[in-house]
Amino acid sequence: MTQTDEPLISVIVAVHDVADHVGAAVASLRAQSLTDFEALIVDDGSTDGSGTVAAEACAGDPRFRVIRQDNRGLSGARNTGLDQARGRFVAFLDGDDAYAPGYLSGLHGALTRQGTDWAACAIELAYPDGTRISHPALHASEPLNAEQILQLDDARAAVRVFPSAWNKLYRRSLFDGLRFPEGIWFEDHEVFWEMVARAPALAYTPEPLYLHRRERAGQITGRDDDRVFDQLRVLDRLHPRLTALAHGKEAFDRLATRLVHERAAVLVDRARRTRFLTATYALFDRLDAQWSPDWDPDISRALGRVLAGETPLTILVLDPDPGRALAALDRTAQGDFELLVTAADAPETLPSGQVVERVSPEGLTPRRLGEIARGDWVIVLAPGEIPAPDGLKRLLNLAMESGCDLAIGALLRERQGYHDGWTNNAALGFDPTALPATGGRIAMGEGAVTRQYPALGNRILRRDLLAAMPERQALRGDPLSVQMIVTELAQSARHVVYTRYAVTCIPDFMADRRGLFALRRAVAHLPEAGLAPGWRGQVYLRLLRLTGLRGALRWALAAGLVLLSGWGPGHPRAQPHGQPDPETPALARRMLTRGRR
Repeated sequence: MTQTDEPLISVIVAVHDVADHVGAAVASLRAQSLTDFEALIVDDGSTDGSGTVAAEACAGDPRFRVIRQDNRGLSGARNTGLDQARGRFVAFLDGDDAYAPGYLSGLHGALTRQGTDWAACAIELAYPDGTRISHPALHASEPLNAEQILQLDDARAAVRVFPSAWNKLYRRSLFDGLRFPEGIWFEDHEVFWEMVARAPALAYTPEPLYLHRRERAGQITGRDDDRVFDQLRVLDRLHPRLTALAHGKEAFDRLATRLVHERAAVLVDRARRTRFLTATYALFDRLDAQWSPDWDPDISRALGRVLAGETPLTILVLDPDPGRALAALDRTAQGDFELLVTAADAPETLPSGQVVERVSPEGLTPRRLGEIARGDWVIVLAPGEIPAPDGLKRLLNLAMESGCDLAIGALLRERQGYHDGWTNNAALGFDPTALPATGGRIAMGEGAVTRQYPALGNRILRRDLLAAMPERQALRGDPLSVQMIVTELAQSARHVVYTRYAVTCIPDFMADRRGLFALRRAVAHLPEAGLAPGWRGQVYLRLLRLTGLRGALRWALAAGLVLLSGWGPGHPRAQPHGQPDPETPALARRMLTRGRR
C-alpha cells in the first residue's frame, strides 16, 4: 500500500507506557485476515520506549505508521489518528490490548450484511494470572448466539451496550465534526452517545474478537485516584443528551447508577470514597436522578442506601488473630460497612482509613450484637474466614432483592476448593444444583437445617433476626458454637435465599483443642433443638472430621461414643435426617450401621 492508496479501514492504536504489551498489539494487527487497512500507531509521549517497541514490531510493513507526540492523553492520541485517517472505516485498538485474527473481517462483514454505519463485537477479558473470560460486552445480558442489529432508539437499550470505542468498527463519516473530549477521563461515553443519536442501529456479532486486558497497573478504570471525579463531570455533560432521547430519564438513571457503581468499586481509600459519594449525592439531587440497580444484578444495591445516608452492613470479625480478615476487608469493593472486632489488639483504623471498633467478647450473644450493630444487615466472620472477591456484594444484593431475612452462599476452601455449603445434599429436601446460580429461595426443613456446613461468613442476616435467636447462645468462633449458630439462625428464618456462587474463603480445617471426650461432653450439654434423633451424633462426627481427626482407632472410638451416648442414626428410612454426613469415614459409618441392628 502506498501513501496515495485509500485503505478500507484505518486502525488507530493509542500507545502510552505499554512497552510490555504493544508488541502483541501490533502482532495481532499483522495477523488480520482482512489485510486492506492502515495502522496509525500514536505514541502519546511514552517514557518507557513503547514507541520504539512498536516501530520495531511493525518494521518493513508499509501499512503501519508510527506518529509521536507530546502526551495529550488517550483522547488526544485517538484524535491525532482520526485527523490523519484515510480509510472508509475506522477502528481503535488500545496499545495494551489485541485483536483476534478475524476482528476486522468479522466487524466489517457484520456491518455490511446488516447495512449499518457501525458494528460491535463480544470481547475476551484477559487477567494477569492467565485467566480469560468471554463477555458479550453487554451489561445484564446473557451471551447472544447470532449476528443481529441492536436497535438503540430506546435509550434504555443503549445503556446496556459497552460504550468502549475499542470493540467497534465505524464508518469514518460518523466522526465528521466529532472528536473525543480531551483533558478528561472516561472519554468514550460522550462519543458513544453521539453515535447513538447519529446511527441508532448497531450491528453486533457475538464472537469475542477483541482481547481486553484487565487489572494492568495504571489502567484508568482501576485507579483509586481523584480523577474518578471526572466520571461525575461526564455524567453532568451527558444528562441533557440522554434526557432528549426516548425513555432518556430512566436511561440516565440507569447509566448514572452503573457508572457510579463501577467507580466506587475501585475506591478503597475511605476518605476519597466518602468525598466521591458525597459529590455523587449532590449530582443526583441536582439532576433529580434516582439510584436504579434493578436492571443489572451486578450493581450494588447497598450503595444506594449509602447515598441515602444509611449504614447497610455491619461486619463482626470473631477471629482472635484478625489480620488476614482485616486485610481482605480493607481491599473489598463493598467498602461501606461498620466494622467490629473482638480481638483486643486490633488496630483502630485500617490503611484505607476504615474505622475499626472493638467489642468485648464477654457476654456477646446474637441478641447483643443486634443491639449494637448499626447496619441493616449483619455478616459474622468466624476464625480463618475472609470474604471472597465480590462476596459481600453478592450476599447483600441477594438479601436485599429477595426480601428474605437470611441469605446463604457457597464456600471456597483454601486447598480443597469449592464447597456448596451443605454436608449431605441427598437429605436437604431440595436440589441445590437445580436452583439458579445467582440465587433461589428455599424452605429450611429439618434436613437442610442440620446439613449446613459450620461456617458463618457465607451467610448474611437481617439485623432484626438476631433478636429472635435464643438468649442462651453465645457468639463465639469455636466450631461447635458456629454449628449451633447456623442451626438456630436457619430455624429462626425458616425461608432463606441461597446462591451457588462462593462468597467466603475458609480454612480446610477448623481449629479446636477439644479431643474426642471433651467434644462429646460439650455436644451432650447442648440444649434440645427440636431436631430429629441422631442430630447430636451427626454434629459430633462432622466436627471431628472438620477439625482433622485422623486414624482408624480414633474413628472407631468416635463411632462407639456416638452409639453409647444414644446418638445413633436409627433406621435409615425412619430417620433420614439423622444419618452421618457422606464424608464421614467409612469405618465409622459401618459401625453405626451395625449398631442399629
